[in-house]
Amino acid sequence: MQQPSNGILHGQPTDEVVLVDIVSSLSSPYFLQRKPSKAPLTVPLVIPEPQSGEPFDPALAERHTQKREWLKTNLTRLQNEYSQHLPLRLSEQLQNTLINDPDVQSADDVYSGEPDLLAFQENLGAAWISYHDTDTQVDLVPVSLQAISLVDIYGSIHHNPLSDWMTLKITIDKEYEYMIPPKSSFLLGPFTSTLPVFRSAFGKSSNTPGFDFVVLDPPWNNRSAKRAKHKDSYKTSTFNVYDLFKLNVTDSLCDGGIVGIWMTNSTKWRTFLLEKLFPAWKVEMVAEWTWVKITVHGEPIFDLEHPARKPWGNEVLRSNWRGFWT
Repeated sequence: MQQPSNGILHGQPTDEVVLVDIVSSLSSPYFLQRKPSKAPLTVPLVIPEPQSGEPFDPALAERHTQKREWLKTNLTRLQNEYSQHLPLRLSEQLQNTLINDPDVQSADDVYSGEPDLLAFQENLGAAWISYHDTDTQVDLVPVSLQAISLVDIYGSIHHNPLSDWMTLKITIDKEYEYMIPPKSSFLLGPFTSTLPVFRSAFGKSSNTPGFDFVVLDPPWNNRSAKRAKHKDSYKTSTFNVYDLFKLNVTDSLCDGGIVGIWMTNSTKWRTFLLEKLFPAWKVEMVAEWTWVKITVHGEPIFDLEHPARKPWGNEVLRSNWRGFWT
């Protein structure tokens, strides 16, 4: 089986600055071509400024001031050290699948042909959870060659035990095909309703050793979500981030395990994470990564000094091992 690239174009994982090709770092079936949803940016975007000219989030502006010199220094350093490889280019495989239109594809094109899973989940309702045995994982191998109903997989953990990708056919309004990664499991259902299922399979009371690394990307209800164009973006407002307290992530971590969570730039939610959620989870700081989105020439995708939007975001890494670095 072909192994996915780690996506690192420049630097080492332990370096202060690393250039990562996000697309090539993603795990996907080696026998399928990935079709990029957007053409790579060759010049920075021009983002309209707020009419007031004032930042929406003064605390974010202050954090940016603290990061500014670091950002500028390392962007310049990257452009100098990696100059022979600029402009960045898509791999030949991705170039062959990218449409010729240099403009970004519309969200309708990106999401066309996909089922509205959120709507179907709402129709099924959380009551379906009670029909499933929360103490077992369902092996997908016996059903991999036949179509199964969304009702049959809803609210229970399904597992691909094979060392290769598996095609799973699911009947919703019609038949859809999903690629399930090797040695992986999935759980489909509302967050709070499926927590008992998740805890039973992966919590301290189960026989599993716990995860060594957990990555979370909550659907923060922020300006980015409100700007989103695709049809289900409004659904992010139905997720109550305070339900994350119920997750108790340390219950599913092995000793010394690490949890990483993508953090919105919103000061409100940053404060919630650092001062409320992480202390409740009893996890300590390991590192904070800053992710800067760049063009093919190594420039920020829009002006660093834009008062409302920043071309960077953060992921915070925490551990349940006290004194992680001692």
